[in-house]
Amino acid sequence: MKKTAKAASILTLAAGISAASAAGITPLPATHAQEAVKIDDLYSYPLDSYLVSAEALNVRTKASAASPKADILHLGDSLKVVSFPSADWAKVHYKNGKTGFVSTHYIVKEATTVKTTAKTKVFTEKQAVKASLAKNTSVSFLGWKKTAGGGIDFGWALVDYGGATGYISTKDLQKLT
Repeated sequence: MKKTAKAASILTLAAGISAASAAGITPLPATHAQEAVKIDDLYSYPLDSYLVSAEALNVRTKASAASPKADILHLGDSLKVVSFPSADWAKVHYKNGKTGFVSTHYIVKEATTVKTTAKTKVFTEKQAVKASLAKNTSVSFLGWKKTAGGGIDFGWALVDYGGATGYISTKDLQKLT
């Protein structure tokens, strides 16, 4: 892969854009079925999908750089996060059900498309209104809002809407099925 293509791939992944959209693959047609869900269901929808953002990423047997190396993942490889034992480590499933630990510094959230359930306000980190989106607006789920103490606030979803990012109340989202 040429150096410029690699850089573009990494930037695309870091921006939270799915590999399909980066490759120019068109999204599903508007007639694609939608299903309104409770936020508890949103937690298990493929919001745990991540991509490797480094040329090579060591998978470890424990959440420590000193633990033995179990495997190696490469740029763009998919994985599912099972848990975050710490801010620096993620327990993951990868390659046909294998489990291991990777550094969170080298993975990025894979974008997941969701829609708004009603006219919805988008907020900044400091809760100022940034924009207003119409009902059924497609947005890319990028992750959860972080709390001041470093935890996760599942009441707010970080989304990308037309190239801009902001926070939407998770009760105002629905998944595509």
